[in-house]
Amino acid sequence: MKILMTGITGFIGHHLGERLVNDGHEVYAIVRPTSKIDELSENLRRNVQFYVYDKDNTVLDIVNTLCANERRPDVVYHLATNFLSSHKFEDIQDLIQSNITFGTELLEAMAANNICNLVNTGTFFQHYENADYNPVSLYAATKECLEKIITFYSKVKGLHCINLHLSDTYGVGDTRRKILGLLKRISETGESLKMSPGGQLIDIVYIDDVIEAFILAGKILADHKYDYCGTYGVSSTKPILLREVVKIFEEIAGKKLSIEWGGRPYREREIMIPWSSYKLLPNWQTKVSLREGIKKFLEI
Repeated sequence: MKILMTGITGFIGHHLGERLVNDGHEVYAIVRPTSKIDELSENLRRNVQFYVYDKDNTVLDIVNTLCANERRPDVVYHLATNFLSSHKFEDIQDLIQSNITFGTELLEAMAANNICNLVNTGTFFQHYENADYNPVSLYAATKECLEKIITFYSKVKGLHCINLHLSDTYGVGDTRRKILGLLKRISETGESLKMSPGGQLIDIVYIDDVIEAFILAGKILADHKYDYCGTYGVSSTKPILLREVVKIFEEIAGKKLSIEWGGRPYREREIMIPWSSYKLLPNWQTKVSLREGIKKFLEI
């Protein structure tokens, strides 16, 4: 298949791009002028065709060029995002541009070129207090806004979309400031870490399982199984207390970590119970247990 991606330089996008290339697909990627393409693997740099998006080369220009050169994408994967756990006034313009305007431009370019299959990336942060929609942050609100715009293109322009709402994710080489990365750092440095009281449930999925969900969603759309269009959770279905996550990490790493429980308060609008009113993609479920995933993450 011919695949168009956004967000390939992110952690999940990098892994998805690797899988798509290794599976023999033609992969094209839209990137910003500031995207760190040189930090991608040699495999991606050699096999992905990159198109830089800026004011002189719009998303519409890029998609028009692809289609004019018989490279019309069979499936578009939209992973590009600007994630902020909290925002300041000066962040608003970039949040709107990155998470709403850019995605809408992509949808319009797809509609103009009769490209109808989209896998879009959402987040459990859209579901505070386990509600169908109650955004934790402005970031989550922008993700929901794009999904409402996607609904317009589905109703009016014939777009077919599967939204994948991600819970927490992790894997080898993950440099994001997430819980397992923090635990790994203090296990190596011996420093102390202030944490919340640890009573929140964590729904955490290993990267290989995340990528399987994306691959399956793309295959469903490519096979024209449009009855499956909708929103799905990418979930372990087995949320676990943060304190228990730390305990398992310590057992596998063979080290007692210096953690000050309650050293900081819960975040404003902390998700204590992950979203549970989701469907899973048909024939998809996690295969890598938390213990197995932590061993992979620590490369043990």
